[in-house]
Amino acid sequence: MIRNSSTQNRAALKSPTQLLRDRLGLSPKKKLEEKVRVFTAPAPMIGGCVLPGPSAAPGAMGTGIVGRDVRARTQAGGRAAWWCKFDRLVVFDGVDAEGKVCTRSSKGLSIARRRGDAETVVIALECGHCRDMLRREEWKYDVRVCKRGVCWDCRERCAWEAEQERVRNGASEDGRERADSVVQDAALGQEVDLCVKAGIEVVERGTIEVVGGIEERLDAVVEA
Repeated sequence: MIRNSSTQNRAALKSPTQLLRDRLGLSPKKKLEEKVRVFTAPAPMIGGCVLPGPSAAPGAMGTGIVGRDVRARTQAGGRAAWWCKFDRLVVFDGVDAEGKVCTRSSKGLSIARRRGDAETVVIALECGHCRDMLRREEWKYDVRVCKRGVCWDCRERCAWEAEQERVRNGASEDGRERADSVVQDAALGQEVDLCVKAGIEVVERGTIEVVGGIEERLDAVVEA
């Protein structure tokens, strides 16, 4: 009877001392090397085109849809959403008071997500080519998602989306302040013109000095 056991063959190649070391756990173990991970932000879609044709520039979006590069939003709360090859559809719900990232995903079997939240993911089609191909102005996708953790790349994507949201909010606030200052300057110019036409002396005022409106100054002239 011929025994052809791979275990016995491997054991026969080791010396008795090495076998004893392996049994007692004295053999040096291999060191686990940490993988160097680098997050890559989603590539911008050229002209907002989700379905580029064969003439698209190489590297822009390839020859088809790249799920992680498509930035979507939930219809209900406007939450950022994207597709991942590990977690499928990922919804970023923001950061809680403790600084923990809150995410939901459609990973797992559909029977396990039957009690999950029903979300409608919307992708705005800003390209005329995409609208003609899909015959719609926006693309919607209904899915059920549950609260769960996501992969490392999606966690880094959440941090990136949060930073983009902060930049967007800061830019909108700056624009609002500039618009308010323009309106105030225009109103001040009209007030000065009315004062000049009414024969009221216009006194230059500083940024801190508070001066009444034209009605108050007219009353002061009448009383004088």
